[in-house]
Formats: sequence, structure tokens, C-alpha cells
Amino acid sequence: MKINRIKANNPLSQKVAKALQSVEAEVEYRKLMVVEELLQFMKRKGVNKSELAARMGIQPSRVTAMLAGDSNLTIETLVRAGRAVGASLQQTYVPAGQIGHWVHYNKIRSKGRTALVVDFQPKKIQLAQNPQPISKQRAQYDAEDAA
Repeated sequence: MKINRIKANNPLSQKVAKALQSVEAEVEYRKLMVVEELLQFMKRKGVNKSELAARMGIQPSRVTAMLAGDSNLTIETLVRAGRAVGASLQQTYVPAGQIGHWVHYNKIRSKGRTALVVDFQPKKIQLAQNPQPISKQRAQYDAEDAA
């Protein structure tokens, strides 16, 4: 069987790309990222949903909603959840069109307290304006070039 690839503008991919640039999509993405990080901490610390609820002082149903991304994650909720798993919330803003990553950290002593210093370096990203297929050649067999 031969598979023909046609290079053309795909209106659906353009609509999806435009929708992903919306504020609502970014909010959902950020929620998912925070929940995923919390789940990773829970796994490392051996904390289940019921124990997390008890540590946060909330009902288990609220934890389930929070982990499903169904609830509004306030900063207070995120701080409480972080403390419940032995973590602290860290957030920052990055100039539009750039992504940031944590480079390293150093612990220092300041006024009798330990402070965490984080160097933050933004990394410029570019989004493809009109995504195109990678390969322009026709596949010869079904399994060839399968992803």
C-alpha cells in the first residue's frame, strides 16, 4: 500500500494553533503543569490523596477536584499543597515570546535565615507560523516513516 502525503495548508491545524494561543488555553496548560508537579512530589513522598487532604486541612473531594484540574487553583491552595508534600511554590514572569528555565541555585545566609538564590535566564522561543509536514517524500510501505 502506498501512502500519499499532500503538502497543503491545513485549516484545522491553523485553528488549533490559534486556539492554543488563547488565554484560556494557557491557563489550562499551567494548571496541568502545576498538578503534574504536585503529583510527582506526592509520589516521591509517598503521600496519597487522603493524606494530602488531611495535611492541607480540606476534604478529600476538594483534593480530587484540584488534581483533576476542575477547581480554581489559588495561590493559597498551591502553597498549602506544596507544604503538605515538603515543597514550596516558586513562580515568576517571563517576557512574552520567551521561556525561562532555572539555571542553578545557591543557598546563602541572610539576616540569620537561609535564603534561596535562583539565577533565571530567559530563552527566546519561536512558534511555527504555518506548520508543514517534515517529510516531502511518499512512503513506500505502511510501516515506513510511521510515527
